[in-house]
Amino acid sequence: MTKKFILPLVIIFTFFASCKDNTDKKQETKTIISKEVKAKSKDTNKADYAKRGKIIAQSTGKTLKGRLKSAIQKGGLKNGINICNNVAQKLMDSMSVVHNAKIKRTSLKLRNLDDAPNQEELAILSQYDREIAQGKQIKPIVRKAKDGIHFFAPIFIEDVCLNCHGTIGKKLKAETYKEIKKFYPKDEAINYKKGDLRAIWSITMKE
Repeated sequence: MTKKFILPLVIIFTFFASCKDNTDKKQETKTIISKEVKAKSKDTNKADYAKRGKIIAQSTGKTLKGRLKSAIQKGGLKNGINICNNVAQKLMDSMSVVHNAKIKRTSLKLRNLDDAPNQEELAILSQYDREIAQGKQIKPIVRKAKDGIHFFAPIFIEDVCLNCHGTIGKKLKAETYKEIKKFYPKDEAINYKKGDLRAIWSITMKE
């Protein structure tokens, strides 16, 4: 084949090769952008659920604390214990309806055996314990599951909590604990100090 024919063929081949290369690069760029958009969207959704979970936890916690504080002011700690035993779960159920979510509190040291953690909650509690031991700041966790979006957040012991969850003979009086044991004979939720991890919020939201 003469040079007269070879040169045009080389030019044509180079042109098509260049076009293909540009097409491949464009497709690769589109794929990268698409992945980045999806990742960003996923992070945004996660942040939205985290925000909603915090609002639900704070709202429920405020409602429970308000009812408990009112009961103690009217009838002392004995009346507060009665509220925890007879009213707290009903309030939680009501707040679940209000927020259209399943709301639960659970712990490694149970007072009410009905609040026992499932496997996922147990794993979260154990993870939080490890992170605290390592000096890390524990944060809320959001996970996607078959039944919706799971939100977990820590509940820490405040000074007022020690009246029922502290050390017997100190903040927790012996007569108070005797009353607690009437309702919760298998209670384990004592000997806490201010700032300790008491429990977690376990909230399931619809996706």
